[in-house]
Amino acid sequence: MKTGLCTIAFRDRPFEAVLDLAVEAGFDGVEPWGKPDHTPDPFDADIVKRAAEAVQSRGLEVAQYGSYANPTDDGFDQQLSDAIEIADIYRTDMIRVWVGNCGSADAEEDQWNQAIEGFKTFCDRASDRGKVLVVEMHGNRLSDTVDGCMRLIEGVDRGNFRMNFQPMYTESPDQALDAAQAISPYVSTVHAQNYVQTGSNQRTLIAEGLIDYRTLIGIFRTIRFDGYLEVEFVKEDDPEGALKADAAFLRELCDTL
Repeated sequence: MKTGLCTIAFRDRPFEAVLDLAVEAGFDGVEPWGKPDHTPDPFDADIVKRAAEAVQSRGLEVAQYGSYANPTDDGFDQQLSDAIEIADIYRTDMIRVWVGNCGSADAEEDQWNQAIEGFKTFCDRASDRGKVLVVEMHGNRLSDTVDGCMRLIEGVDRGNFRMNFQPMYTESPDQALDAAQAISPYVSTVHAQNYVQTGSNQRTLIAEGLIDYRTLIGIFRTIRFDGYLEVEFVKEDDPEGALKADAAFLRELCDTL
């Protein structure tokens, strides 16, 4: 396993400044945030190439590209093409994607069908370039429950369609661990985050929150998970101190599990 920093954690800072934080904290790689100012909109290959050079010059990898390509968006065809090109420039085979515009319980059949058919097309085109799509488990999306994720996985039915696991603040610790167990065979990346209490979106250090990350990552290790453990957001009252603490904890998990 490796450790990564999602640059969205410091989205108010210049991209290269966030890369420096990643190096100082000892991360192996980064997940570039797929929105301005860390990614140009519209897509500009020259700017992304300079960003990729900045990553490589610091000895970092790109764990995955944090795109917002979403098959239920009107501009999905362009999002798809841009995401593949950007992943190529970053020399990563992983593209994080989103899905839907509401929670799975509220989605109509048309939205499910649009998502599944869109991802089939995306997967086929991505496969031609050696890319894997990684759907983020996220609240208020079609991927907000294990059942929703499984409906997507079974409907898309492509080997390069995977999941980005993250525990949700709406879940109890037991629910988060149960979700990890159920979805673990399909997980390629983990966004590690922890909370002070169920139902509150107040983050704390990954090592100190409600969820026991040794148990959580142990679940993934039983199926030989060897992907990135990433910090997506940090404790707000001391972001740089929290980043270093989270990085050290994730490194310990990588070294001991």
